[in-house]
Amino acid sequence: LVSAFGPGLEGGTTGVASEFMVNTCNAGAGALSVTIDGPSKVKMDCQEGPEGYKVSYTPMAPGSYLISIKYGGPQHIVGSPFKAKVSGPRLSGGHNLHETSSVLVETVTKTSAMGGAFTSFPMFSSDASKVVSCGAGLSKAFIGQKNTFTVDCSKAGTNMLMVGVHGPKTPCEEVYVKHMGNRMYNVTYTVKEEGSYILIVKWGDENIPGSPFHVIVS
Repeated sequence: LVSAFGPGLEGGTTGVASEFMVNTCNAGAGALSVTIDGPSKVKMDCQEGPEGYKVSYTPMAPGSYLISIKYGGPQHIVGSPFKAKVSGPRLSGGHNLHETSSVLVETVTKTSAMGGAFTSFPMFSSDASKVVSCGAGLSKAFIGQKNTFTVDCSKAGTNMLMVGVHGPKTPCEEVYVKHMGNRMYNVTYTVKEEGSYILIVKWGDENIPGSPFHVIVS
């Protein structure tokens, strides 16, 4: 279910970064491993994007490079290994015909905005009524400050925490959910306008006790 595309899979020039994308949208979370074998070590960089990961590599010697992309274990993705032809002057390396560079990323589940995302939504067993939340940010918030509260889902089974904050006119500027371990979450949000806000906290599809919360911003 993982695909890769981009000019970097076909070739490039020495000293210049070549890029390709690995789309992990439909494949759930897993370990993404990218290995490049060729006449030089390559400088590799992997950045997360909305539908997967953008990989760039800079080859230092001309020749053929073999790009192996594996996901979730030893299986190559479709089309892997890809063969890229690199041209240009030799900048370094080349004493050895075979240098290997690799990067391993523990990926998170990506869902495509194109829909079809919930066709395989996992069935979790959870009980939102067992979630406990506390903190000043559940009832009062201040403009330009970080407003926080904690949510303890440790006794509520397995699910995903969803937090949304909506103001009198516009959605909240920023909501940041951090998992502290053992299904304890710390939530921070910032607001830009006064008024009465609605704060919704769900464990999976169900509101936790007290949600929706009404928050006064001053």
